Amino acid sequence: MSQVPSDVITYLNQSNLIEGITEIDYRNPNFLQADKGHYGAFVVSQNAAQNRDVITAKMIRIWQGLLGREQHDFSGDHIDEKEIGHYRSPSLPINVRIGCNTPPSYKHVGLHMTNYLEDLNQALHENASHCQRDDEAFAKLVGEQFLRFERIHPFADGNGRTGRLLANYIATYCNRKIIIFHGDMISRNRYLTAHDSEEAMINYIKTRIQQNGHS
Repeated sequence: MSQVPSDVITYLNQSNLIEGITEIDYRNPNFLQADKGHYGAFVVSQNAAQNRDVITAKMIRIWQGLLGREQHDFSGDHIDEKEIGHYRSPSLPINVRIGCNTPPSYKHVGLHMTNYLEDLNQALHENASHCQRDDEAFAKLVGEQFLRFERIHPFADGNGRTGRLLANYIATYCNRKIIIFHGDMISRNRYLTAHDSEEAMINYIKTRIQQNGHS
């Protein structure tokens, strides 16, 4: 196995830390199998972005399934077997509340995600070249699309990590460096507060771009 870049290790560990998952450390090569776990989901999503593949519901469910299986097997953060790789739906009738935001009912998640992915693919097709050169446009694209996914909250668990994979799918699609979302207490609070509005999330992404050295 080729050496995994340090920024990828940092991204994965910090993304887990945001969710309070600390039992899995990606400095351990046992967690760096390209077809398993959070790292596997990162590899699959990044390959898709590099190929500029159209993103589909199946792809999103695969990413969540990979990281959900790892969470189930190796962490103390419980995820039910039936929640791994599946949207909330009439077959998985779970409604969720995230802070002040009430995501769509399980009955409507499929429709929301169909519309979302159609809009996301169109936005990438139309704006990727411009976002490669323009930090403001890039932050707006990532911030809006990431927050919209978070507000749909299509899964019973694993939405944050899947959403951050999606944000970095967008980054790589636009030929940008990956975005690292830090999970220490202060950074996590800033991240959570950014979910309050599109403007707040776009400004948060701008900060991450600057600190990650995109410019």
